[in-house]
Amino acid sequence: MANADAYSYSNTSNSELLGLSNLVLQPYESNPNLKETFEEMYQMLVLQVNSSNGPEVKKLKSRLAAVCYQLGRMYHDTEDNTAMAESMFLKAKDTVKDHETEADNVLSVINSLNMLGYIKIKDDEDYEAALQYLLEAQHVHQEYNEERRGSATTANNLLPNCPKKRALNTTKNPLMCARLFTLFYIIEVYRNRGNITDALMSTHLTLKIQLENNLFLQSPLDWALSSALIANLLCQQNAYKQARHHLAAASMYMEKIIPKQFESLYNSETYKQYAADISRCWATYGLRLLKKSKTRLMKNKTHREPPEIFSNLLFKNFNMPHEERMTRYYVNNFEDAQSLVNSIVINLNRTKKYYTFEKTANYYSDLCMDTCLAYKLLSYFQDNPEKMGKLFKKGIVDLEVTANRLNEESCMNVCRRIWYELGTVYSDILDIKYEKHVKNRLVLTDSAIKKINQYASSSIRYYSKFVESFYVQKKLPEYVCDSFVKPVLLAHLHMARCNNKKLVNQKNVKLEILFQCKKYYQTVVDYCDRDPRLESMIPVELNTCRELLESNASRVDQLLKTHGPVKFYV
Repeated sequence: MANADAYSYSNTSNSELLGLSNLVLQPYESNPNLKETFEEMYQMLVLQVNSSNGPEVKKLKSRLAAVCYQLGRMYHDTEDNTAMAESMFLKAKDTVKDHETEADNVLSVINSLNMLGYIKIKDDEDYEAALQYLLEAQHVHQEYNEERRGSATTANNLLPNCPKKRALNTTKNPLMCARLFTLFYIIEVYRNRGNITDALMSTHLTLKIQLENNLFLQSPLDWALSSALIANLLCQQNAYKQARHHLAAASMYMEKIIPKQFESLYNSETYKQYAADISRCWATYGLRLLKKSKTRLMKNKTHREPPEIFSNLLFKNFNMPHEERMTRYYVNNFEDAQSLVNSIVINLNRTKKYYTFEKTANYYSDLCMDTCLAYKLLSYFQDNPEKMGKLFKKGIVDLEVTANRLNEESCMNVCRRIWYELGTVYSDILDIKYEKHVKNRLVLTDSAIKKINQYASSSIRYYSKFVESFYVQKKLPEYVCDSFVKPVLLAHLHMARCNNKKLVNQKNVKLEILFQCKKYYQTVVDYCDRDPRLESMIPVELNTCRELLESNASRVDQLLKTHGPVKFYV
């Protein structure tokens, strides 16, 4: 069969998967008199702290730390003065040094450390320094909880002269809110450092805390989508149980909790989009599981168990019947694989209802490619060649229609992907038919010959469209860019192979086919001779081309010497 992975694309990136990290800072309420008020308060408290020695100094320092944090936010948010903001945040935590976990100080310290981490991430891209601040904030919160000091004191209670609406963190649970901000920024650091496992663990913890406290720093819809998205990362760790659990949580939240607790969001345009995105995540999960199952089947091997660290990544006391929507086990036979594919296709179709061709042709094409991949993977579990061919054909129905609807000028890369895939699938169907009727020497009917030639022509047509999309002045340029040169050369090899399998009863037609195949082989060899790097990309295929070029002349001579009527030439 043709090389199905020669021209593949990755649909997701780690930045997309860790959607929780894209948190926007809550805005600071702008007030023209606010900065002046707090600066006066700051000067007064500095003088009082420096001139006091009694027990009241502790309370004064707590108030000063709170003012420093508030001023730091003003300098950062309303004046874009990062240097002044950073100095105030450092002053806030240093003012109450060794007393960070007291109720009057904990919010000022954690919020200031969060902002220092945020500045290092967004302004300096110093992820090491950011992580140190954020881990310190995490440590302070942990100690505070262990000491069971009760409710944290808010800025409004520390600064009675400060109007309530002017100070930050006046939410019902400001300490938990601060804790969540710490985790959000830690995720951002881990993602940028490539610590995907740590980012995944922190993301789950963030989701868990929000769910248990009914406290969402983003839209509740973002909670559901984030839960679905990290399932992709869990799949990469073979943690399919935990991946499915997060997907089920996302679906349960969308279908049961959003309609009851957040009616204004239910059935909104954003809700429909997120529901479609979560369905795509279910489909991606199924495809990953199916692909791993196919590898186990073909190579007769078992895959490693997920790391023990992921075993507890579950939401407790959250009833989720949606978990039965798809299996979490590797499939070993056609019936189970077919059931999994049916679930994948259902979810892809749900996604297509929102992401229609008219709305986003590129994304819709990706969904059709996924449908094609699902049936292609299913074919590996099918022992009957005829039924395998039917699965291939079923998988490309929407893909072929989409290929004909796309605007080639505006969607060229998408068209190339689809053309290459269609060429590959028709080549696979041709192999099945050719194996059955020619190699196994069954009686060749006119209908069988017609189908073999038809599949060969269809494959060549799509491979040709793919190759010709790179033409300059109606011919292939001497050099094709590195990202495309391998599939372009393989397409030539596939076209030659499909041409060779055509069944014709005219000697001159067969001679034309052989000469055309020689051109295909020669193109591959010439390209590799011009650029020695290419030989390492396709070493086996290049040797095959050279061998076939040598044998092609003898095939032509043999064909010329053939006399008498024949039903067809092979």
